[in-house]
Amino acid sequence: MNVRFRLGLAALFAALAVGGCASAEDADTLTIWHSWGGAELRTLKSLIADFERKHPGIDVVALQIPHDTLLDKYTRSSAANGGPDILIGDNDWSGKLSQAGLVVPIFDEQATTATATSSSASVAPAADPDASPLFPLSDEARFAPETLAALRVGHEIYAWPESVETLVLYYNKAWVPRPPATMTALRTMAAGLHIPDGYALAFNTDFYYFAGYFFGGGGQIFAPDGKLDVDTPAGVDMLGWLAGLTTAPGVLGTHDYGKADSLYKEGKAAMIVNGPWALADYQKALGPDLGIAPLPRLSGDRPPRPWIGVKCLMVNSDIDARHLQLARSFLAFIDEPSTQRELSMGCGHIPAVLGVKVPADSPLAVFERQARTGTPKSADPHLALVWDPMNRAIQETLSRRYPPAVALARTQKLIEAELAEVEANE
Repeated sequence: MNVRFRLGLAALFAALAVGGCASAEDADTLTIWHSWGGAELRTLKSLIADFERKHPGIDVVALQIPHDTLLDKYTRSSAANGGPDILIGDNDWSGKLSQAGLVVPIFDEQATTATATSSSASVAPAADPDASPLFPLSDEARFAPETLAALRVGHEIYAWPESVETLVLYYNKAWVPRPPATMTALRTMAAGLHIPDGYALAFNTDFYYFAGYFFGGGGQIFAPDGKLDVDTPAGVDMLGWLAGLTTAPGVLGTHDYGKADSLYKEGKAAMIVNGPWALADYQKALGPDLGIAPLPRLSGDRPPRPWIGVKCLMVNSDIDARHLQLARSFLAFIDEPSTQRELSMGCGHIPAVLGVKVPADSPLAVFERQARTGTPKSADPHLALVWDPMNRAIQETLSRRYPPAVALARTQKLIEAELAEVEANE
């Protein structure tokens, strides 16, 4: 079968109607929702075509939905007994979705028996998604412990890891022959670069991109005892540091990912902080001028601690036995060594499977090294309450509406109130 990517409003309405009870004509159709674009989308199309060749009679329908609306659309449609068979998303989504009962467990570390077959099977026996994990616990050995730690919710894991991701510094060798090792050196370099209608650094001010420096400078979200603790002197200092960076000569601070991304690809920004998902597009745009380096260190030789995320696949809990078989087969296919290598070469994904190595001379090796100082992005559903308030604190500081100390104090109270409300309803 040909891969069919249904785009546009009409396709979205059609996909929203897909439920857990399949009709005879779609019994062998596997539906996937994702937000991949660019090189990721091209690679996904190729992989789906390969999967269909290996599984004659199975048709895969993949729907692309913007990342900022994908989780909400899945949550609403799945809660109404609809949605896709598989959701491709971020590891921190799995905590929220498992808490709502909208995804099935992949591994259960307290299970005494495993009724699912090994991931090497093409099509496994049918299983009740409410009763059994999809894969036996022994399959966990295929993945790095830190990868599984980012997915664990209690004693269960509700997402199948596909790749690991973190942030690095991309630079344009035409403007920056040698990347700065520290943020002090970067700011000095930025002040001396004169790019017509451009910037030395386009820095995304979303908390995801700032977090590595926030954590590297001593800021935190939760204290070691698990209590919320964003309002600390170190956190205030780092919010002030961000304000200073984004107003420095030659630096653009923007909350608009597309703007920063376009400036870099067009040669109007010499440097940008971004993840492996952008690698293939940057290689295409800059060619031999593309440079990749670890994130510049803070003063005192403190390394930044960027998020370590896991791209993963989750399976809808409202799924019948046949579609559960198809979903299990697709998950197993995604982490076959040949598939992982294609994802690595095609769109810059860092393999989640231990047996698939990134060559030492590959640009992806820089991401692997950077991840050693990173901060695992937890699947704890409470983490989802942090993003919007922290982004609000950043915007309030950068717009000079509030000084950093006031912005973080307000954020601490806001998140505390939301946590209390959620915990009261749990």
